[in-house]
Amino acid sequence: MADWTLYEGDCLEVLRELPSESVDAVVTDPPYMIGAISVGNPRTKAGTWADMENAAFWFSAWMRECKRLLKPTGYLLVFGNWRSIPTLIRALSLAELPATSCMIWDKLWIGTCGPAQLRPRYEIVMFAAMPQARIEDRGAPDILAYKWHAGQMKTTKHPAEKPVGLLTQLIELVTRPGEIVLDPFAGSGTTLVAAFKTGRNAIGIEREPEYCEIIRQRMAGLQPPLPQVAGT
Repeated sequence: MADWTLYEGDCLEVLRELPSESVDAVVTDPPYMIGAISVGNPRTKAGTWADMENAAFWFSAWMRECKRLLKPTGYLLVFGNWRSIPTLIRALSLAELPATSCMIWDKLWIGTCGPAQLRPRYEIVMFAAMPQARIEDRGAPDILAYKWHAGQMKTTKHPAEKPVGLLTQLIELVTRPGEIVLDPFAGSGTTLVAAFKTGRNAIGIEREPEYCEIIRQRMAGLQPPLPQVAGT
């Protein structure tokens, strides 16, 4: 039977306490750094190249810890959007865990945008593979179409909730039943739900008490009855 653990706290602090080579995959949806601007025009969403570089150093810090935790066969999967691509590429390089693939998640739904922009229909999932990692499904493409409309299909109040079906497909692509999936930015808990439902063991880290409570409620609603969560 699969198990799960939720740590309430800062991801870097918790990650540093976990044993090396103890997880099979890290699947996470970190903040996209929108509004994290210290240089340039504060009205922009992503700031200047200097802002992206600053963000990359923070990303690389937790990515280094994830690399330490991953087994030689493991994968790191990180969600992002078109604005965060330079930050993710730079951070993975700094963490000495270079990107190996970039999957496009086609939402089959278009979002809002400014008058000079195209309406966004996709997000990305950056893949970084450890030396012995392999994708067993040799037919897996780098575009995944999964319909999503945040206003109609969300199940929690978390602003960036992802669909369980999407996370299920990603987790099944890079892990096997009984293996361990880690999400250091657990948010609404979708990664944990998908991992548990597919027979994987799940570890989540979330610093916001409100979101931790959402995760606990979601996990408590799964069957069969689950063990108590742990905390830091």
